[in-house]
Amino acid sequence: MVNSLLLALYWWLLLFSLGLIFFPIAQVFFKKFFDKGYLFAKIVALTLLSWPIFLLSHLKLVPFTQAGIWAALILAIIINIFVIKKKVLINKKLAGRIILEEVFFLIALLFWSYIRSLKPDISGLEKFMDFGFVKSLVNSRYLPPADMWFAGETINYYYYGHFITAFLTKLSGLSPTITYNLMIATLFALTTTQVFSLTANLMAKISKKTKSIIATGLLGALIIGFASNFHTPYHLLKDGPEKYWYPDATRFIGYNPPTNDKTIHEFPAYSFIVADLHGHVLSLPLVLLFIALTWSLIEEANHRKHWFKAMFLGFILGIIYMTNSWDFPIYLLFLGVNLLIRQLIDLRKPLTISSVTKTLTKIIPIIMIVIGLSVLVSLPFNLNFKQIAQGVGLVTTRTPISQLFILWGAFGFWATSFTISFKLLSSKKPVDYFILGLITTAFILIALPEILYVKDIYSTDFYRANTMFKFTFQAYLMLTIAAGYIIGRIGQTLKLFIAKIFFLLTSSLIITSLLVYPLFSVPGFYNSINPKNFQGLEGSSFLAGKYPEDYQAIIWIEKNLPESVVILEAAGDSYTDYGRVSAFTGRPTVQGWIVHQWLWRGNYELPAKRASCVEQIYQSANITTAQKLLKEYSVDYIFFGTLEQKKYPQANLEKLNFLGKPVFRAGKTVIFEVEK
Repeated sequence: MVNSLLLALYWWLLLFSLGLIFFPIAQVFFKKFFDKGYLFAKIVALTLLSWPIFLLSHLKLVPFTQAGIWAALILAIIINIFVIKKKVLINKKLAGRIILEEVFFLIALLFWSYIRSLKPDISGLEKFMDFGFVKSLVNSRYLPPADMWFAGETINYYYYGHFITAFLTKLSGLSPTITYNLMIATLFALTTTQVFSLTANLMAKISKKTKSIIATGLLGALIIGFASNFHTPYHLLKDGPEKYWYPDATRFIGYNPPTNDKTIHEFPAYSFIVADLHGHVLSLPLVLLFIALTWSLIEEANHRKHWFKAMFLGFILGIIYMTNSWDFPIYLLFLGVNLLIRQLIDLRKPLTISSVTKTLTKIIPIIMIVIGLSVLVSLPFNLNFKQIAQGVGLVTTRTPISQLFILWGAFGFWATSFTISFKLLSSKKPVDYFILGLITTAFILIALPEILYVKDIYSTDFYRANTMFKFTFQAYLMLTIAAGYIIGRIGQTLKLFIAKIFFLLTSSLIITSLLVYPLFSVPGFYNSINPKNFQGLEGSSFLAGKYPEDYQAIIWIEKNLPESVVILEAAGDSYTDYGRVSAFTGRPTVQGWIVHQWLWRGNYELPAKRASCVEQIYQSANITTAQKLLKEYSVDYIFFGTLEQKKYPQANLEKLNFLGKPVFRAGKTVIFEVEK
């Protein structure tokens, strides 16, 4: 346990240092924040440091190495020293706020590092895929990275969040099997603390009471980090705690009762618990930075600084696109809604052709700058990427109102309360309109999957699953920020005593019911939070217990084989243990998870053909055919382990000896070097 604590503290010190170094630059964007954007400095650092390396590595000018990263960091320190010389940045009050926020971040990081240490296995759901991306990037000297499950091709998926993970891995010098779990803890800490900072800063615009500001921020952090929806209290009361299964809160539309319209409606707390290092989770700190920057832009009175902030918004939106493409249109919509609301407030006149034209002339240039910069920033990625989406269609089924209430009833109560109180407020602040923009965008995102869906390989029962998943995940985040502010705002301004008591008591009851979720989800996934279950942060140890001989072979590959070699292993179904060798070594194999490659390549024939070729190599009695296929896919080594022997029963050592010479053996697991 001590070793894991030291690793987490070392990781925290690294993040703390990056945030501190980039704090002067963060202050440029968040000058009007009461904490000067301190908690956003960490993600500002990660984006501004990683992208130049990303670009130069694509251009083959600077390799993606630890030395290159440190050179970029030294240059950043010099630039920030120059910024510090321009202004005096920290006073005693600000220092106190910084210490408070950093302690909060540290506690959140250590807490979730401990949770992950109870079950650190990089196994189950899509962890093999996510870790494989990270490992392939860590292995990469130049970009784009090799697809570990499609030898000879590069990754055709949104991997920038994995690149940031690999970036931190190389910077820290730690093993990626450890940094995977530390990154999950980091995402939890960044998300909860950034929501705290943003919600508290919004509250600070209408209140000078420190306790109210902090309480509002903590409320937002609690909801985003731990809360669910009304599914949890509803089914606990209906079915009893012994029958409650926590994933159902993310998958009950189309499942209960069963229909041909099965959807996904995850929320951050669930994503943190199951710990897939997937794009929608990796994007959370980035989209929170975008939301904070949007508020900073709207609040800015100096129009010359509008363009500077718009450029940085474009830069961040480009990073967001490469991390989780669905968030690109979502946050472009969010920006447009808020700019429109802000301009309409400034006009304070009835809508006419002249006023609308004037509004558009102010909004469109900002939007174009943001789009232009985002396209430019993501250009290295897009030059090597083939679009996955296959167009848009109209939905044929819709969510019952009762199920929508279970999903969104809590936020609906707060949004309705705010809308009513907003009309009654005699003095409306700009921040109130920003909250209105958050609510408006969120409910547009909730409504869209009831109208249209983005076409992909999933059809029939799951045709709108991805659309609902990606849209409503962000709606949940926006409504969380709004909820914290709304509770604080109405609690302070509502004058009618009975109405205030009703609102606060109802809000308390709702929050309590939402926060019941971790009492079932954490033990449900991790079995228990008892320290006796502590396993540490090493994510590959489960292989030693499940596939001991294969694990020894994987270690041997890591120590002895170049990172570019192609290693043949069994092709298998998604969400299984197939692809374990390529995922944990980062060395490409001919074909990994078939359905995932179908999604990424937009064509089932390609991965199906490769899977058939893999089977022929292992099982065909024709040695010449096998040798031709090995040459076609440039295979250097053949892995013959537990899953290969299970899936290909006609494969045998006698035949494989004709294809290569044994270079490693552990029990029944053998690695053959292909004879060229």
